[in-house]
Amino acid sequence: MPWFIVQSERKTLTIYLVEAEDSEAAAQNVDDGDYLGYFDDETTDVNVVGPFETEEDALNDDSAYVDGR
Repeated sequence: MPWFIVQSERKTLTIYLVEAEDSEAAAQNVDDGDYLGYFDDETTDVNVVGPFETEEDALNDDSAYVDGR
């Protein structure tokens, strides 16, 4: 059975609590806010690469590269 690399792009929403004079200042100073957390929203895009004959072939393909892996 062939192997495939599936790249799934999701919208990640990061939530901060920011004290500011107005919404524009809050948006510009988000790094000074308190990090409240994040959640992944809907999938926005899916890209499938393959088929590959073996798992090793799939993992050696450039599309399988993940920074920090």
